[in-house]
Amino acid sequence: DPVINAAFEVFSGKLKELEGIIDGRNNDSKLNNRNGAGVMPYELLKPYSEPGVTGKGVPYSISI
Repeated sequence: DPVINAAFEVFSGKLKELEGIIDGRNNDSKLNNRNGAGVMPYELLKPYSEPGVTGKGVPYSISI
């Protein structure tokens, strides 16, 4: 369906834009707690990060 494909392309483009924002903030040395020895980059809500035990990617669910 062309409508669904177009909506998916828009959504996918926004996810890639968010990933660029997260990468830009991780590389910005002016932001607090984003640089220095032993500081892990923020990857919790990064859309296209690999899965892992360090909180990478978008979680499937949350618990409150």
